[in-house]
Amino acid sequence: MAFMRQVEVIIGPKGGEGVKINGLKISFDIEKTDKPETNSARIEIFNLSKETHDKICVAGNHCTLKAGYLDEAIAAILFGDVVKGIRKKADTDYITEIEVKDGRVSVMAGQVSVSYARDTDALTIVQDMIDALGLPSKGTELIPADAKYPGAFAGIGQAADILREVLNKYELRYTIQNEMVYILKDDEASESTGLRLSPETGLLTMPQPVSDKTQETDTTAEAPNKWEFRTMLFPQLIPGAACKVESSNITTEMKVTRAKFRGDNWISDFSIDIEAEVLG
Repeated sequence: MAFMRQVEVIIGPKGGEGVKINGLKISFDIEKTDKPETNSARIEIFNLSKETHDKICVAGNHCTLKAGYLDEAIAAILFGDVVKGIRKKADTDYITEIEVKDGRVSVMAGQVSVSYARDTDALTIVQDMIDALGLPSKGTELIPADAKYPGAFAGIGQAADILREVLNKYELRYTIQNEMVYILKDDEASESTGLRLSPETGLLTMPQPVSDKTQETDTTAEAPNKWEFRTMLFPQLIPGAACKVESSNITTEMKVTRAKFRGDNWISDFSIDIEAEVLG
């Protein structure tokens, strides 16, 4: 099985030439959610030279992680920034362990000092905050064209915090996925993957219902119609995206709310543990 899977890591200064690493054992554990907090990942590279370890394990370096099967082109499953890296010994192996966060440098660097007059277009404020983050975006069309921010507004701090505050006024929120800002609306998908997941097309487990009201302050509200299941590796299964699930116990369109990507190119096969909410 080791020869059926490929993993590649490219790490270096953002905008510069990175170090490409493949051919070694590489494992990954990535957790992606639809929350504003940056997604995090742990990557382990086995028996990397000390020289290369020192070169890539620099906070702020940019990381691209690609994975796939040999009969398909490998695709990026993570873009992010190195937070820290350590080198440890386990039996006869030296392991480089790297922590990566999606969009962290942009969020930390996006400091603003702004003021807006009363009844400024909400879209103007939102776009200014996205521009301060320096990331591309999707979903700004969800902000009503005639929406005016009530009252004057002034803020100093992280653009991401102001973006969250303004979007909340219109029952919207945002998430960062693969260095892209997605504006989200409850009960709607940010995009369609076009995937039909069945036992024949990559659905590895039967979906199981999840009753979770831990985030709900209204005790009388019904729990969201959420389900958990495991799939093969599909890079497009990011939080906010829609897919169709076809199983013996449920067939419906769902929106991904959480995705845990795991695997390596040596022993453990690729998989994604999905939490998804029924649409409609």
